Amino acid sequence: MREKFFMLSVVAFALISISFPLHTASPKEKSTKEDSAQGSKEVEYYIKGRESYLLFTPSGFQEAVKYYNKSIEVNPKYAPPYAGLGEVYSFTGFYKFEVREEYEADFNTSYKNIAKALKLDPNGKETQRALALSYLHLRRYKEAEAAARRVLAQDPNDAESYYIIWASTGRDPNNPNIKKALELDPNLVIAHVGLAQAYFYKKGDYNKSTEHYKKAVELADSPQLHKYLGTSLRTQGYLGQALSEYQRAIELDPDDASAYTDLGITLLYMNKIEESIASQKKAISLNPNYPDAYYYLAIAYEKANNKPEAIKNYQAFINLTTGHVRYANYIASARESLVKLNGK
Repeated sequence: MREKFFMLSVVAFALISISFPLHTASPKEKSTKEDSAQGSKEVEYYIKGRESYLLFTPSGFQEAVKYYNKSIEVNPKYAPPYAGLGEVYSFTGFYKFEVREEYEADFNTSYKNIAKALKLDPNGKETQRALALSYLHLRRYKEAEAAARRVLAQDPNDAESYYIIWASTGRDPNNPNIKKALELDPNLVIAHVGLAQAYFYKKGDYNKSTEHYKKAVELADSPQLHKYLGTSLRTQGYLGQALSEYQRAIELDPDDASAYTDLGITLLYMNKIEESIASQKKAISLNPNYPDAYYYLAIAYEKANNKPEAIKNYQAFINLTTGHVRYANYIASARESLVKLNGK
């Protein structure tokens, strides 16, 4: 990306400026050269962090945090690594929210770092891009679009900003902004994931959805992406392939409750009831507050003619989800099942 080449040229220029002294340096000149070397180091660490972040994998995010913090250690007044940390923690917080894990700490850490970046360099491209992404994850779409446009005013070739504008304005797969994002960076993982979700939920085009999920997985061997791909495959009836994707997700992250729930749902569709029950129990052991696992565990017990366990788990599901609009249809279904079970 253009930003990377720009940053690399800064590093190269700084290194050249200190490598070939033409005369014996005075103490003042030595100090200047030491400052220059330090300046190149902070940029170098930032670039490494940015490259790790763009892998969009859990290990990539961990590496990004490490390098961004190293950059800050070199120069606490350098804004880009704070912005980078804001992006990383915004992504991890958003994902945890999606799978019903505790997400507040990550969003708070994201906010604190973006606030530092805004204080140091409020109009900087990196700062505004982090702000745009944070607004997007918080569903403040107008603010997200405005911040992304401020980035493009400085750098018309920033692929991520085109993605953010697209994601903030309806997520139409035919919108030119998503096409521009992938034209500038064909390997932009979040663009492929966004398109896959748009085709899946907005268009019901599961073939296209699977195509983009597969591309994303090729680029980023991430447990989250394997789960998304698995669900797209399962929706099309490719249960064996879906099972493999969920198993890969678990292999990459054995503590991911949602992966066990997805695995259990697929096993349920394959009529492997006892295996499905075991998978949902594992999910609950990892995250006792994950409602989806209770719902599908109840269905599995109902199919196994275990009325007491089915009732108990339907009720647990309702207790966890009452008042949550996103679960309204499932709550209604669970209540219907309880009436039927209690009436037997």
